[in-house]
Amino acid sequence: MPIPIPSLIPYPNQLDLLTGHFPWSSQINIQAAPPLAAEIDTFLAALPENLRPKTTNPAADQILHVEIAVLNADHYQMEISPLKIHLQAGSLTSLFHGMQTLRQLIDSAALNQAGGTTLAIPCLRISDHPRFAWRGFMLDEGRHFHGMKTVKYLLDWMAYFKLNIFHWHLTEDQGWRIEIRQYPNLTKIGAKRRGSQTGGLLGRKLDRTPHVGFYTQAEIREIVNYAAQRHIAVIPEIEIPGHSLAALAAYPELGCTGAHYQVTPYWGIHQDIYCAGKPGTLQFLENVLGEVLEIFPAPYVHIGGDEAPKQRWRRCPECKNRAAALGLQNMHQLQTHMTNQIGNFLKRNDRQIIGWNEMLDGSLDPNAVVQYWVGKEKTLINHTRQGRKAILSQWSTYYLDHTYAHSALDKVYQFEPIFANLEPQFHTNILGIEAPLWTEYVPTQARLDWQTFPRLLAFAESAWLQPQHKDYNFFEHRLQRLLPILDAAGVGYAPLEAANPSPLARMGGPLSLIQAVKGERGV
Repeated sequence: MPIPIPSLIPYPNQLDLLTGHFPWSSQINIQAAPPLAAEIDTFLAALPENLRPKTTNPAADQILHVEIAVLNADHYQMEISPLKIHLQAGSLTSLFHGMQTLRQLIDSAALNQAGGTTLAIPCLRISDHPRFAWRGFMLDEGRHFHGMKTVKYLLDWMAYFKLNIFHWHLTEDQGWRIEIRQYPNLTKIGAKRRGSQTGGLLGRKLDRTPHVGFYTQAEIREIVNYAAQRHIAVIPEIEIPGHSLAALAAYPELGCTGAHYQVTPYWGIHQDIYCAGKPGTLQFLENVLGEVLEIFPAPYVHIGGDEAPKQRWRRCPECKNRAAALGLQNMHQLQTHMTNQIGNFLKRNDRQIIGWNEMLDGSLDPNAVVQYWVGKEKTLINHTRQGRKAILSQWSTYYLDHTYAHSALDKVYQFEPIFANLEPQFHTNILGIEAPLWTEYVPTQARLDWQTFPRLLAFAESAWLQPQHKDYNFFEHRLQRLLPILDAAGVGYAPLEAANPSPLARMGGPLSLIQAVKGERGV
């Protein structure tokens, strides 16, 4: 009888099946040095109670031996024989990833041997490491606030599929979601809106249901620690200078007109943005970011930088005077100057700035990391050749708020993110890839599940597996066998027939996107 291929996602870059099985049970002996205790505890806590070894059992015949070894930091190796599972890794993070592989093997065996207290884990040999260092998922909570339970739920699945960056979009025109103690109105006023747009891209129809929500700093610290236990870095995004109506509603003196701004219920791009000419704006932003840095230890801060119309700046005396005093030729250069000021503040505080690719400019600090989503491909390639680091989140494929007609499961899996025109010697300047979920039309957990799963699994394997090892048919075969794990956890994923629509349905992809997603950036 042939040995069944393990239904692992992402699949290891090298896996050899061996003869026999390891009998996993609660009675096995775990051997690990004391510094690894926290990693072992996190691993065991995720297992079913009846399969969780309680204590070290020296008399047991079966052994799980875990160790840090002389390997590259992102590598792990695992060998499973009938009497021993030997897992070694080059770092605590790669050890964690190896344990997720073992956990998936245990979960799959538990499904196939329902009710059993001893599971047959296939013997195998794995040598593995990720393709990209940056394997990210972005959640927009500016448009719809989902709360701590949902965020932890997403972090759990990210860890399971070896994603390691949680990009948290926390401020928007439609809501400010993070407590800033120096500026209480940001949440007192900015975290509430009177309703939400329900019509099409240019529609003005509202549901008139108030929407409110934000995270306290204590809650954010809890989430950041929860993520860290799963070896996930949390990258906050504070939008500058656009997508800032919620902040302007709270502190109207930060805008060019000082008008009576409101937390808008409408999606899209809005003309009112932070005033670059007022000295108080930079001080406000540095004060806000100062509190952000206290609760987010990750080395990066995302400042948005996208979709910032300059109509207000062109008519604003203070912005025009500021640009003239700096000898700038246009208002885009004024945004670059503002971005560099924020970048310098972050640099002084040992952080690095990230922004969407609209902020690209010849005078942009070369150390600023650019997250690419649409347009200006040639410009980004030229900057990458000069040493600039980039993250790729191509709108055409990786936006999880797209309909499946636009971004089907197989399209997400098969897409090659690195630009064909970028020479191999510059590929190391691509930090990795990230899948954003914008939530204009994702108000509920059910909708979030449908948009995210199973595409996140295809994305996770694309981020991990070397391209020469990718095979969509093989992926789908493993996915079908792994979906019962999502079923058991109550994940409301899109079934495969919906996730891979017919060719006829895909022909209307862009139109379907406008009609069904509505409000998506770039449409």
